[in-house]
Amino acid sequence: MPHKSRFFLSIVTLALASPTHAQDTAPGETLLAPVVVTASLFEEPLADAPNTVNIIGEEEIRDNLYRSLPDIFSETPGVLVQKTSHGQGSPFIRGFTGYRNLLLIDGIRLNNSVFRDGPNQYWNTVDPCSIERLELVKGQGSVLYGSDAIGGTVNVLTKGADIFGHADGESFIGGSALYRWSSAEQSNVGRLETEFGEGGRYGFFLGLSGKDYGDLRAAGIGEQRQTGYKEWDADARFDYFFDSETRLTLAYQRVDQDDVWRTHRTIYGESWRGTEVGDEQRRSLDQDRQLAYAQFEANDLDGFVDRMKLNVSWQQQSEEQDRLRKIGDGRRDLQGFDVDTLGLWAQFESDTPFGVLTYGASY
Repeated sequence: MPHKSRFFLSIVTLALASPTHAQDTAPGETLLAPVVVTASLFEEPLADAPNTVNIIGEEEIRDNLYRSLPDIFSETPGVLVQKTSHGQGSPFIRGFTGYRNLLLIDGIRLNNSVFRDGPNQYWNTVDPCSIERLELVKGQGSVLYGSDAIGGTVNVLTKGADIFGHADGESFIGGSALYRWSSAEQSNVGRLETEFGEGGRYGFFLGLSGKDYGDLRAAGIGEQRQTGYKEWDADARFDYFFDSETRLTLAYQRVDQDDVWRTHRTIYGESWRGTEVGDEQRRSLDQDRQLAYAQFEANDLDGFVDRMKLNVSWQQQSEEQDRLRKIGDGRRDLQGFDVDTLGLWAQFESDTPFGVLTYGASY
């Protein structure tokens, strides 16, 4: 597949600034209002965001043991999760799905030219265990993010070392382990995380996930053959603070999925309320995604520009589908793609008497 590139200048946006109001919860305790960055590209209190925004944090994701990224939205108002198979899912945000919704990872686009119309499986190539929080902005967002942000925009913000959870200059090291077991899908999921660094200065974070999903078992149907698959994930991140307002981030992520079947078109499908079982002998997908990026952020600058972010990224996505037609047909299709994407963007903010001016360019 030939490489495709584009250049566009972000349309300037102006939003009125308003002060952050803390919420008093108990004597001696103060709960700050949640801050979001996706709705307007700059930090602002959730209550002041010009869109409907849902924030889903690491604790909620962990407590509910969501199996995949699309599953996280299963209880979000205004979102319907469609699942073609156990290993593939696509959210409908205000009636739109596929490439009409935009997925960002730390502000970097996952969407590219291979995304097809209708439900697709690419949101499933983001490991839920690597998410610190995600922000869902419902509604049209093409002014900031391009023409594919029609139904909504989701920004996945990934985990990093807890640099400011320790005293300045204090060395720290730690880690955690997570195990998830499910009898219905006969699955085993494990996650190991470690971090180390110096408080207020730098931190390194590493996470490794291994997943083995068995065949799904459902009441009234029993075991659904060929619905299981295997996956492994890795994510690493290094943050370095030159001072409290200037940061450099280097990150790498990898997701690899093997033999993710679409059983509804195969002989292994199950009839449900009169639906017909497919006749193909095999239809499975192998998917691999890698993302590496460097991001520089500076705040409280002197001059017209008060804050800026610079980002360079490389992303590789590959897919291979193995399709074996019905018995006696003799045809077998092997198809797929490899896409390498170089991304560059620069974002600037200026405080004006009328609000915050956000502007920049991306490639």
